[in-house]
Amino acid sequence: MPQRDSPHAEGHPVKLSVLEQVPLFAGHDARNTLEDTVRLARALEEAGYARFWFAEHHNTSAFLSSAPDLLMMHTLQATERIRVGSGGVMAMHYGSLQMAERFSILATLFPGRVDMGLGRAPGGDMLAAHALNQGRVIDPTSIDALIAETVGLLRGTLPEDHPYARLTVTPHAEVLPEIWLLGSSGQSAAWAGEHDLNYAYAQFFSGRQDPGVMDHYRAHLPEPATAGRTLSAMGVSAADTREEAEEQALAAADFRLSMRQGRPVDFRDPARIPEERRAELRRYLRLDPSFVVGTWDEVAGQLRTFADTHGVDEIMLISYIADVEVKVHQYRELARRLDG
Repeated sequence: MPQRDSPHAEGHPVKLSVLEQVPLFAGHDARNTLEDTVRLARALEEAGYARFWFAEHHNTSAFLSSAPDLLMMHTLQATERIRVGSGGVMAMHYGSLQMAERFSILATLFPGRVDMGLGRAPGGDMLAAHALNQGRVIDPTSIDALIAETVGLLRGTLPEDHPYARLTVTPHAEVLPEIWLLGSSGQSAAWAGEHDLNYAYAQFFSGRQDPGVMDHYRAHLPEPATAGRTLSAMGVSAADTREEAEEQALAAADFRLSMRQGRPVDFRDPARIPEERRAELRRYLRLDPSFVVGTWDEVAGQLRTFADTHGVDEIMLISYIADVEVKVHQYRELARRLDG
């Protein structure tokens, strides 16, 4: 079994990345919000972040990330070094050749900078899934086969008897995208390992992560493996004081709790949230394990401890802040504390 990397002990750097769902806050303009992602990506590049990923969401006014490959192209053109990827492309909505060709084009234009994160979820409700798939019903086994087929097309490793073995992915990227499977279970971890894919765990979505899941993933990697990288995506809200961080996190709590309560979901600046709702959100936030909230040092310390105890190579941060400059400041301060 491949061994864990050395622990992220005190003084050792923790590799950081960012996941962006492109939330649209009430009163904000869609185009400006999309352009803010470019400003964010440039700032992350300057701060030494490893990668910047876009999620995929459909049939919602809360998020603008409906086409991650298009957002990737826009961001890659505006940056120079940071890796840019999908977190992820929801595979059930696409054909295998379609995914392979699109990411091969991106990787040809921007060699060594493209990540292809593949997800099994629909990224929206069933109405959107039907419209995207024109009524086709796609079961989990078929999604797994579709992902494996996409990887085989990109790598040129489809078996000779596969019906698509004679297909050519054009253009042929000299440097292939890094391919990641997104998941939140031991089952998805094992599947990623067995198929020699890097593995990204959505801790921010599930709110929990078994400390042994990355070792479980590594135990299923082939010998020799071409993949093996791991990351955990975690929600954060950090500021000068804990009180400021909790206030900032109310936007995320409002969105998450609204989903659970079946209420209309959107993003509101904390100052726009009524006082009676704010008290409920503070109580919810204290019970929500999916977000790390506190001062710069508190959050950085928790991230370092998590990376160590869970044996994860990289932490991918996600936050919901309307002001891009405030978001940039947060990420810079955390990077400064986790860079050694």
